Amino acid sequence: MQRRYPFTPILGWSVSRYDKFETCKRHYWYDYYAKKYDSEVMPQKLDFLRSLTSTHLEIGNLVHDLIATLLHRLRRSVAPIDTRKVLDYGADMVDRAIRTKNFLELYYHQQEQIDSDDLRDRVNTCLNNYLDSHWYRWVISDALPQRGDWVIEPNDFGEIRINGMKAYCKVDFLFPTHDGSLYIVDWKTGKIDREKHRRQMMGYMLYAMDIFNVAPDRVRPVIVYLGDVYEELVYSFTQSDLDEFTDQIGRETREMYHYCENVEENIPKAKDMFPQHVRKLCAYCNYQELCES
Repeated sequence: MQRRYPFTPILGWSVSRYDKFETCKRHYWYDYYAKKYDSEVMPQKLDFLRSLTSTHLEIGNLVHDLIATLLHRLRRSVAPIDTRKVLDYGADMVDRAIRTKNFLELYYHQQEQIDSDDLRDRVNTCLNNYLDSHWYRWVISDALPQRGDWVIEPNDFGEIRINGMKAYCKVDFLFPTHDGSLYIVDWKTGKIDREKHRRQMMGYMLYAMDIFNVAPDRVRPVIVYLGDVYEELVYSFTQSDLDEFTDQIGRETREMYHYCENVEENIPKAKDMFPQHVRKLCAYCNYQELCES
């Protein structure tokens, strides 16, 4: 039985939330607080800017969505899957994204148009790497008997508790095996970032231990890089590693609490307390026009 937590307004730590907080406090403000507390920017403008995607981000979104769709189909039925249709569907999804989504590169005039052929090829490469992987072969054979217990990009936010503090660790794919292990597989379509991804996988370890009440030696976290060069990183964490990471999460959470006027209600301090951090990453920020105005 999976553990569930009732809603509380207090902020929750996650790898992505703290990364934004650490990188630029103003970006963090716009992502998490501006729509409710910023009287200078219309909510419709904030919604639009937050919705901006990029080619890099969209490749990840599309590949994750397509793999999740494939896994949900396998959970419903063991009938063979036509991989050609999967790839064709992926190409259709790319075309739909280009037609319907707002790309940061176009909005900020960094490119004249999105190269649909390049985007389609990069998504196709990731899908082919997944379909050729031993993970896919395993899923359609040995892992099928336990498919009723698969966790596929859960609809909730992956909420857990770490030393009593709220945190979010949403897995891509978690499944049990006949030997009692829990595998957590995370798909990556971009560059290898060993430190960031190590933190993420430790978070997933804590997720499995909290939600499924399992010992750490039963959890097998794996990152699968599906880009141009297929690669896997299989992690093994000691209890000491997890204890140190838990302490680090506590420190990072308290850092974010410091920017709250009311911690329990997650009410932020004034926007001026969230300074801009001007750096080359600004070119990739959805909210850059708000800082330039």
